[in-house]
Amino acid sequence: MKIKDLTTKQRYDFNQVLPKFEELLKINLSHLSPSSLTLYKRAAAFITVTNDLQDKETQDITIELVRLCLTYNNLSFIIGLDNTPNTSKNIKISAFKNLVEIYYKEINEKISTVAYDSVIKMLGKQGNIIRKIIHKNRITNENKTQGTYSWDDLINLNKEYLKTFLEIKKNYLKYNEIPDYIFLRDCLTSNLYLNNVFNFENYKFNVVLRNEYKSCYLHIDDSPPTNNIRNYFWINLTTKESKLVINKNKTTGGFKRVKGNQMGHTQIKNQKKQKYFPLSEEITEIILFIQQVFHERKDKPFIKCNNRINNYTSASWSKMLGRVLKKIDTKIASSNLRRMYFYKIKNSNHSTHIKQNILEMSDFSLAYNPEDKSADLIN
Repeated sequence: MKIKDLTTKQRYDFNQVLPKFEELLKINLSHLSPSSLTLYKRAAAFITVTNDLQDKETQDITIELVRLCLTYNNLSFIIGLDNTPNTSKNIKISAFKNLVEIYYKEINEKISTVAYDSVIKMLGKQGNIIRKIIHKNRITNENKTQGTYSWDDLINLNKEYLKTFLEIKKNYLKYNEIPDYIFLRDCLTSNLYLNNVFNFENYKFNVVLRNEYKSCYLHIDDSPPTNNIRNYFWINLTTKESKLVINKNKTTGGFKRVKGNQMGHTQIKNQKKQKYFPLSEEITEIILFIQQVFHERKDKPFIKCNNRINNYTSASWSKMLGRVLKKIDTKIASSNLRRMYFYKIKNSNHSTHIKQNILEMSDFSLAYNPEDKSADLIN
């Protein structure tokens, strides 16, 4: 069942209880992002009205739901029926788990001294099963979209972009011929994923991040950008060194929920506040040329949509990346590129020390396993 399937009365009750959960989560879970807050309050309100508990306060709602789960030894009161999509089940489990953690003292006092641990264990076990199914389906879909192309095929495509770029730059400097912004943008995107090369212990390796590039602002200065929520292309013309400065992505800034010592128990930990990644000379050259020709605003992310006004969303960025690499495959996503490069390094003959350092430069670790990312999903 979805929100649109609720009765007229249930939809009314849903909207009435939403503010209760929003206030509760804001007070007790201040680390939540606005998007997570919206997901969890809506999931909690949905669970409430489908169990006809809308007239109770949030504490009583939580205790009654825990009692139902423990009495009947299942979570159908929370996640719904078997035909409920797994992503929806996962969000509902996470939302309910937040309520249980907020009221753990009251749960043990009003039900039993082991009620909290018991329901947390149920949520953890069921959550792991659901997240593994979600990830298995995701990998299956990614494998379907990944054709027979290789990393070398992608590198050869990027060489074509670079060759054309150099011709365009030459014509601009010689004839003042204004270049096509869309090509330059595509060329930059291709190089960010496929040609951000750096040297480590006499070997050349790549930095292959996710979609952080779409949110990078341009910072040309001797001093690094301030540590805030923005990401940057930092170009230092004095030292002639450039960096990707990441203040906000999946592993940087904010908080992360990690597994605890017991099934279902988790902890909130601070993530590293800022990370630096290399930015190659060729990419720096492309960025500076775009800036020279088009004088991009510094108060907006550097990479723009075709109209050079709007910035990219995650969805529109993925479509653009598919167009950039369409000669190889129109369905290539950043996750495909990262998985390919991960296995390229992990299966190489380099030492563990070198592998660890190289993979960290793409925001991986040797503990990362793209075939088992269930722990990275909302827990």
